Amino acid sequence: MGERFCIDLEKVEASLREVQKNFDRINRKLDMRREPMREEILLNLLSGYAYVNTLLARDVDLLKRPGFHHFLELNHIVLCGTTPEKRRDYKEHIQSTTDRFYQQQEFSISTLRKWAAKHQSDSPWKQASGAYILQVSWPQLFAEGNHRTGALLMSTILVRMGKPPFVLSIDNAKGYFDPSSLAKSTRKNVYGRLYKLPKIKKKFAQFLEGHTQADFLVPR
Repeated sequence: MGERFCIDLEKVEASLREVQKNFDRINRKLDMRREPMREEILLNLLSGYAYVNTLLARDVDLLKRPGFHHFLELNHIVLCGTTPEKRRDYKEHIQSTTDRFYQQQEFSISTLRKWAAKHQSDSPWKQASGAYILQVSWPQLFAEGNHRTGALLMSTILVRMGKPPFVLSIDNAKGYFDPSSLAKSTRKNVYGRLYKLPKIKKKFAQFLEGHTQADFLVPR
């Protein structure tokens, strides 16, 4: 087995804090405006990265059946946090999200698993990009929080394969948000699957390879 890595959570927080501080300026440059990075969003995202480190220590593959509930948990974390009180408050949302994740007819975790199984020989960047773009294109895997959960999914895929995680920064924000918005508006119909989505995935894989930072990756 090759060298195992985890994510430097202090550096992740520093990067996200800079984005939070400069979000109005970032937002003005985007093709589609995003909601501000409120403190609750930032803290939940940090909890998500901490959970990713736990999964990396256990070498969990989120796109194989034993890892499915961990993937679902990442979405619960970014939206609902980790406290028992919050989980009780969001009980109905959590149940409906779970049902959608496993049972949505047009696109569910089963669809994404099958895609991942066919693309195991792709580069880490292509695997991460493809899984992310499929997750956020329409219909999305989750009712809410797809982009944040997708960033954590990409990070898990990349770090398991010895590559740096994806962490939002001032420098990569536009390159991340704009194709994410384009993917979100693209349907998984025949035209989308055969023409639009492959182009978005290819460009996004190139973006990932050029905009992940090695100093976020630390040996375990």
